Amino acid sequence: MTVTRRHLLALTALSTLGGCASTAPPFPVDNPLGWAGVGATTGGAKAIPEHVFDVHDRAGLDAALRLGDKPKIIRLHSFIDLCPGGVEAFRDPAFNFDAFDRAFDPATWGRDDPKGPLEDARKRSEKRQAEVSIVRVPSNTTLLGAAPGAGFQHGMVLLDKVSNIVIRDLRFSDAYDHFPAWEPRDNGHGEWNSEYDALSLRGAERVWVDHCLFDDGNHPDKLEPIRLGQRVQHHDGLLDITNGSDLVTVSWCRFQAHDKTMLIGNSDGLTSDTGKLRVTLHHNHFHACKERTPRVRFGRVHVIGNLFSADQAEDFGYSLGVGIQSRIVSESNAWELPPGIGADRLIRRLKGTAFLDRGNRLNGRPVDIGAAWRAAHPGESLSPDVGWRPEDVYDTAALHSPPADRLVEQIRSGAGPRRA
Repeated sequence: MTVTRRHLLALTALSTLGGCASTAPPFPVDNPLGWAGVGATTGGAKAIPEHVFDVHDRAGLDAALRLGDKPKIIRLHSFIDLCPGGVEAFRDPAFNFDAFDRAFDPATWGRDDPKGPLEDARKRSEKRQAEVSIVRVPSNTTLLGAAPGAGFQHGMVLLDKVSNIVIRDLRFSDAYDHFPAWEPRDNGHGEWNSEYDALSLRGAERVWVDHCLFDDGNHPDKLEPIRLGQRVQHHDGLLDITNGSDLVTVSWCRFQAHDKTMLIGNSDGLTSDTGKLRVTLHHNHFHACKERTPRVRFGRVHVIGNLFSADQAEDFGYSLGVGIQSRIVSESNAWELPPGIGADRLIRRLKGTAFLDRGNRLNGRPVDIGAAWRAAHPGESLSPDVGWRPEDVYDTAALHSPPADRLVEQIRSGAGPRRA
């Protein structure tokens, strides 16, 4: 049986409130397309009736998650603040932002890593926030938005060494790190780096993320002040897939107004990721996302039928990051970008050697991204031989709809959480 909004509404009518188990029978989920459909990614479809929960607050969510790896369906009805109270709720008394900046000003401190009482106090503050703001989802879980606007803000939903997860129709917003780390040698000039992704997969397998919205809420990093010579970043990724995560599909999601959006593979030196990080991205909308949509290391990643857009040139850096040993197949995608952004800027080579594109469009016109990149970088090699074909692994027919001339319209109207 296919899950429809009618089925969800029926469950809502039959369920109890306040995070208690629903009396309605459980239901199976749709089958994902792409890599998550290789094998069975069913989430909590085998949940018994007592393990179908309607959740309205953090307490109800925590109670449902205490089932551990038993199959469960969690239907979220509210927008849960994972980090209520703001910065002062977690700041260690010994930590002071102004004192930190004075102590570790590169003009006097240099480019050594921060150390001493102020850095120790920052780390204690960071730990206090993490203890509250991280939600860990166990295996065999379906997490659904059951009301408009349902989701999470001011924290991170973490899938750590778990398997068989389905996440649908939720908003993930403003995973704000109040105490970002100062790394004085990052990029040669120093950078502020944050701890939290809105949704993070670390060593997770068989995961389907569908019809979700990812954003920075009312706190975009571009409005943050400059400290120690660099603009502070209080957000990390919107959806990162790292540490050997595998068999993942991300579909019909909207990612908006963010810098480092999606990382697949977190380290050039993590060679154990070889053979993993198999990810399909289809029919997602990346709007005003400056870079990493995604940036890939090691993985066999199929990017098909997505829309990449920006209204202003400064909101776009590149889309697809071709990292070390990555094997990206990019096909039937559409870019809608301001004038002056050429096809060679749609990708960035980051130690990768292979990239295949076919059937893509830039502002409505067919474009050969690989050829454009090679023309702009004479003498550099980027082979179209990625060593695998999606059609040899899973059925790709459904991934090629809607037709190219309707793709932009369909994604603009259909990506993100569906309304009941």
